[in-house]
Amino acid sequence: MNENISIKENVDIQVSLVLEKFKTALVGVERVVSSRSTLPILNNVLIKADKGGVEVVATDLEIGVKFFLGGKVEKEGSITVPGKTLINLVNNLHGDTVNLVSKNNILEVSCGESRADINGVPADDYPEIPQVEDGKQVKIKREVLDGVLSAVDFAVSRDESRPVLTGVYFVSKEGKLAAAATDSYRLAEVVLDFNLGAEFEVIIPSRTLQEVRRIMGESEEVELKVGENQVMFVFTNASLVSRIIEGEYPPYKQIIPTSHNLSVEFDIQELVDALKTASIFSLGGSNNVRLDVKAGGEIEVSSESSQLGKFSAKVPAKVEGEPSDITFNARYVLDGLNSFDTVKCVMELSGKTAPGVLRPMGSEGRLYIVMPLRS
Repeated sequence: MNENISIKENVDIQVSLVLEKFKTALVGVERVVSSRSTLPILNNVLIKADKGGVEVVATDLEIGVKFFLGGKVEKEGSITVPGKTLINLVNNLHGDTVNLVSKNNILEVSCGESRADINGVPADDYPEIPQVEDGKQVKIKREVLDGVLSAVDFAVSRDESRPVLTGVYFVSKEGKLAAAATDSYRLAEVVLDFNLGAEFEVIIPSRTLQEVRRIMGESEEVELKVGENQVMFVFTNASLVSRIIEGEYPPYKQIIPTSHNLSVEFDIQELVDALKTASIFSLGGSNNVRLDVKAGGEIEVSSESSQLGKFSAKVPAKVEGEPSDITFNARYVLDGLNSFDTVKCVMELSGKTAPGVLRPMGSEGRLYIVMPLRS
């Protein structure tokens, strides 16, 4: 970074940043910048400079994100500017260093031979991002957190009429970390022998966790702070605060079958390919696909549509128990299988009307339950 920066007079802010770091920060806050809020200032990004460096902040009152940047601060201060304008501008700049100078609520952005003036708004009315100071504080490896989220977050409900199902349920208890998500038609759960050192249970909005996965980047470790009404994630160079979903998560353990009369072991990719093709012939309906488990050691995957035609394929399998058939929503089964990172899977069935349980072989503590359809 160029250290020989002339200090301008009578300005409110003057800073110099590494362009790529500034771009990363703006990408990190982009989806939190509100575009439909009744509070116009929420359309803005807050830039705050002090002797510790520069903060880039955005909030929609549900989620608040801060990125911490280094840089050279010649004049401390703060300003808010329209987020979309700033993001689109900076994404099209090229060079090593970007200079920001604010005067009379106008932010001058210069980089190389490019310069722009963006009309801003004083930061006085920008909402304060809350900090979770009290509550439970734990640290978790990034790869562990990412693995937990990958295992369950796809199964959350999109139906806002049942808010508790629109989040992921986390429980840290008795030396184990468990996470679950359900939309009432399927359930994903992962349980790890992982002692976080503190016990808690919390429902975190799915959207919050999507932002967490985007922002945590290459952070080796994530600090999680669970407060009474809010949860905070602290990364290497950023932090995210979100509300907690209030309410009691349904006792999902009650629907996990404790026994089965049919066990089927198969290659995940082979069944995925068959299900994808079968779903072509049921797109106009409920996406229902029939799985007919044969005693000879195979799963016949079939679908039929009066408008499109019919399809069937046979997938080799290791079958233990009484042969049976069951009908599932193909997309739900595919979601679960695609979340597994193993080669083979075991499906446990207890009849046409009982939920099917999928367990990836070699990945202890994971299961995925799908409710059957009427055939």
